[in-house]
Amino acid sequence: MRNLRLAVLVAAALGGIVWLEEATAAQGAKGTPAPAAKPAAAQPAQPAKPATPPATGAEALAQRLAVLRRKVLREEDFAENDDTNRDPFRSYLETWIERGPRATAAVVSAIFSKYSLEELTLIAVVSGDANPRAMFRDPTGLGQTVKRGDYIGKSAARITKILSDRVVLEMSEITPGGTTKALERAVLVNPEGTDQ
Repeated sequence: MRNLRLAVLVAAALGGIVWLEEATAAQGAKGTPAPAAKPAAAQPAQPAKPATPPATGAEALAQRLAVLRRKVLREEDFAENDDTNRDPFRSYLETWIERGPRATAAVVSAIFSKYSLEELTLIAVVSGDANPRAMFRDPTGLGQTVKRGDYIGKSAARITKILSDRVVLEMSEITPGGTTKALERAVLVNPEGTDQ
């Protein structure tokens, strides 16, 4: 029985014609092994018979090979999609790597971008008109004026308010959950009361 199935599978793979049902029916009726299959060129092509449930894995494979040989390929069969026709050169590594939320930091040009806010000193405020200004000094002694909307320091803190005795800065902080949270910080004019 095993040799018969192997012979049928080889004949089906080489010739494209499946004689499985005939061979199984002949063996079942006589109780003896069926004669060896004829070469593929000797038998005329038979129309496809209705699909019957396969008895073994070899028969199912032979039926699938026969169906694939009769398939006519179209241009859509070669189009890439995730279900049936994947790109063999595409890397799918990123689908297996779990990453947290990506924090995209906007690149802004900040004044005193080399220094942290703790290193800067607010030395003057000019208020009383529509466009108030303030002056910060860095550790080297260089002073520069700023206005509302400017960014200062390494953390790129944005100046939101300039009052008569302080400047209010807004900084963004990324929380452990991955969301961005806005914090406000007030910087007083010369808080120690000393000139530097």
